[in-house]
Amino acid sequence: MSSSPAQSVDGAAPSETQFIRKLPENWLRTDTILAVVVAFISVLSLQALLLTDIYTASRLDFALTQAFSLVISFLLVFYRRFPIAIAAIYTLLIVALAFISLSLNISSESYSLLFVGFMTIYSVGAWVSNRRLAFWVRVGFVLAQWCGTIAVSVIVGFDETVDLTGDIPDLSTGDLTYVLGTTLVISLGYYASAWYFGGRAWNRAKERWKLETAHDKLAQANAKVADAAVQAERLHIARELHDVVAHHVTVMGVHASAARRLVEAQRDPAVVVEQLEHIEASSAQAVHELQTMVYTLRDQDGSAEPLPDLSQLPELVRQADSTTQTVTFEMSGQPVEVSAAVELTLYRVAQEALSNARKHAGDDVEVKVELDYGHTAITLSVTDNGTAYDPVLNGTGTGIQGMKERVNAVDGTLEYGPRTPYGWKVIVRVPCTKSTERVS
Repeated sequence: MSSSPAQSVDGAAPSETQFIRKLPENWLRTDTILAVVVAFISVLSLQALLLTDIYTASRLDFALTQAFSLVISFLLVFYRRFPIAIAAIYTLLIVALAFISLSLNISSESYSLLFVGFMTIYSVGAWVSNRRLAFWVRVGFVLAQWCGTIAVSVIVGFDETVDLTGDIPDLSTGDLTYVLGTTLVISLGYYASAWYFGGRAWNRAKERWKLETAHDKLAQANAKVADAAVQAERLHIARELHDVVAHHVTVMGVHASAARRLVEAQRDPAVVVEQLEHIEASSAQAVHELQTMVYTLRDQDGSAEPLPDLSQLPELVRQADSTTQTVTFEMSGQPVEVSAAVELTLYRVAQEALSNARKHAGDDVEVKVELDYGHTAITLSVTDNGTAYDPVLNGTGTGIQGMKERVNAVDGTLEYGPRTPYGWKVIVRVPCTKSTERVS
């Protein structure tokens, strides 16, 4: 059964900030089982009473007493769902029992009576949302119990026409006062414990609700921040695409129009070729800038730091150098200007190769990083003299597969595998021509 709210405050719809304690899904089954168990104990207790002299001396009507005890026990079925109503019914039944017993030989089994009373006070404190109402209901409940006890005791003690005890000797005024005072003190502790545990259950449920509410608000705030970040990134990408595409497409359109007019005018083919070369150059530059943007988005990790390039390669080597592996860096040739995509690719490949060497080559190994600027290509090699190992798919990128994708994107070649006689090598060659600006 689905959970439903405990007794409402005053019939008004609860606000979002008001705590309404929800009943558990299996509350009806659980409370029904509890009521049946208490009723069963009540029956056993009264059956045991039949075997004693107390039942004979009290001359109680067993059938009425048993029926009354069962009614009291089955109030537990709805003690959590309707705590105020159950408290009112319980109070009326106890008051009715107190005064009916003056004329009829009827009572109730004490253990179930006390337990149901305890659970009634507990449920009002644990489940009623209106805390002021819960307070006064419990106060009224306790006062009604005490007043009923005092009234019956006074009538029994001072009215000589009332005979409930049969052969049991009458109590003196002092004895009656002692019994009554002791009963009131014990009941005070009994009611106070029920009051305390009910209030504690309410407070714990409310604290849990506050934590859940705070967690939900935090999750909503995080979702809003994430959505805002996505929207901002979309706007950023849109602006970048507009700047790249619009400019170069406009240039290509102008030169294409000029080429068309030259062809129509049957001008010198060399002039037409010149216009077409402008179109080719603009398209290559547009592809190069789009490629750089794609790498920027691919490598973005949420930070505002610039993307690494070949100028940071010596620092990468220095960081890789350790007490267990010696890493050196050598650069040869005359550095040439290459695209950001090429620089990023060479840096990431070196980073991945060094990571693999650190994980798999072993200790006391020499790792050499070499960067050679040739006339037609840039060559990056990372070699070690350690143990040969299989390609792995973990590291700073996506392992060997990630290196292949990066190198292929800039029209380069990747060579990797065991060295002779031992060790491992990773060699990348990237052409220093416009081919580095093409997307595979």
